[in-house]
Amino acid sequence: MKKILLQISLLFLLASCNQYKKTNFESGILWRIESKSGIESFIFGTIHLYPRTEMELSENVISKLKECNILALERDITNQAEQQKFADFEMPAFFLESYGIIIEKYGDELISMESELMEKAFQSEIDLTGLESTDEILDIMKKVRDIEVPKNAYLKDKILSDYQESLEQYKSESIGQFYKRMPKEMGQEITTMIVDKRNENWIEDIESLIEKDKIFIAVGMGHLGGENGILNLLEKKGYGIQRVE
Repeated sequence: MKKILLQISLLFLLASCNQYKKTNFESGILWRIESKSGIESFIFGTIHLYPRTEMELSENVISKLKECNILALERDITNQAEQQKFADFEMPAFFLESYGIIIEKYGDELISMESELMEKAFQSEIDLTGLESTDEILDIMKKVRDIEVPKNAYLKDKILSDYQESLEQYKSESIGQFYKRMPKEMGQEITTMIVDKRNENWIEDIESLIEKDKIFIAVGMGHLGGENGILNLLEKKGYGIQRVE
């Protein structure tokens, strides 16, 4: 009798361990998502601006995009009125300074990865949507403007060094390490607001999308890794997540 009880206990223990087994989300920028209704979608981590001499959008990513019916970016950037509202907004000084220095350094070499994806989507007659509205992101940016960043955040050499490190981490698909770096560069409060909180806000929209159609989700790679990353949040909700090599 004791032997039978021990075997039953071991079975329950093993089942419990398997139930809480987590996927390693430290590396990988392209992932397959299986919805609860059995529909296959993909989530891809982007780097918003990159020098054309450093890398290119892979054929593997393009092929997975073409398998889908909708491209979901962080926000829909095809609406001209919304784009003008975004352009007229006074962004936090840290972001303006950082992008200004990067643009000054790389100039015409810089490519928008989101624009590339949009072009491929239009060519394949794939619909476009956004995970948040312009007003939602601007409301967050208004709050970010009042938050103090680390004292060395505005140093030109540091901004360029951090950007180059980001490029290298993108090439090696080190999403976990990239996420861990962000609080050191921007501070924990800003990271929480522009990454963690937005991830939480997006999850319900992502669930709604992937249960209805084949979706290609493309968001900054900083949104993928970490305990509060989209990949971990989706897995915790019971979705099948698998890295696409």
